[in-house]
Amino acid sequence: MNTSTLVIITIVILISLLTWLVSIWQYDPMMSSMMTFYHNPAALSLFVGIWTAGMAAMMFPAIVPMILVFNRLINTNNSISNSLGNSATNSKMTYHTNRNDRNFDSSTNDGIGHHIEKGGDKSNIIHKLRNTLQSKSPDIILFVSAYLAIWALTGIVLLVGWSFLFDTLLLQLGLNDGQQQQQQLLSVNTIYGIVLIVAGVYQFSSLKTRCLGYCESPLSFFMRRWQKGRAGALKMGMFHGLYCLGCCWPYFLLMVALGWMNVLWMGLFAAIIFAEKVWTRGGLWIARITGIGFIALGVLSATALVSLPSNSMNSGDDEMMGMTMDMPSSSTDNMTMSMDMPSSLSP
Repeated sequence: MNTSTLVIITIVILISLLTWLVSIWQYDPMMSSMMTFYHNPAALSLFVGIWTAGMAAMMFPAIVPMILVFNRLINTNNSISNSLGNSATNSKMTYHTNRNDRNFDSSTNDGIGHHIEKGGDKSNIIHKLRNTLQSKSPDIILFVSAYLAIWALTGIVLLVGWSFLFDTLLLQLGLNDGQQQQQQLLSVNTIYGIVLIVAGVYQFSSLKTRCLGYCESPLSFFMRRWQKGRAGALKMGMFHGLYCLGCCWPYFLLMVALGWMNVLWMGLFAAIIFAEKVWTRGGLWIARITGIGFIALGVLSATALVSLPSNSMNSGDDEMMGMTMDMPSSSTDNMTMSMDMPSSLSP
């Protein structure tokens, strides 16, 4: 394992650990931002930041092979460019050295050769470090940034779509009595069941197989989408984000349904995604076994045999509305008692 590979793996692991901590510590601010994002751009920005950190926590371990292959391809491309660009310079240096060799004896030539060799080692180390910082780092940063941008946009779409769905559901059903609350619970379980069944069926689709193939085979991806330069790195990062979205969107839709940025679901789905992408010979089987589990759980939820946990985004609103709905009845009872007391005291 060379130095650049070790550095990349270390940085990716550290970023992943840091973003896991952010996801855990910033759960409450994220929930608050989701309640007010309609009329508060700062809340939407906060949500996007925490959501993107969560995506980095879950996805970075799985994209390490992709980044390492990209790093090697950059090395190969730079080596070819350097060898072509320096061929004329090397020829001039060889001719100059041959002319100088006539003026020195063999012992002097040995000393000079040893000095040049030592100086060459130092210059090679400096050149490699400079090449890593100046040539490779910006390309890798652009690649990863474009990849995360796709997931940031996905989070906004999920937030708006899921909020609209539940706001519409609550508006239609209301929360006036126990019967309507029970109907709401049945409707929520039905939605969860449909989401689970759709996610499970998608695990067997050809689009899932194609996207997973590009995600678990970085060389195949770069053979199809390779483009040189900084713009090429940006475009390839976007394409990889789209392929990854096509492969993993059911997991994140379920994570949203079962609880936004819940650490338990994040850890479970992150483990499934990692196994799918890293285990090249068994990734598709993992996806299909997971799909069977989703379909079975979806059927149980849709038929009300299993009640899944309610969405954390709406649980706070439900409790607050329940409290406000109970207060008038208690205050009404108190008023009735106060009205009855004078009549009982009258002669």
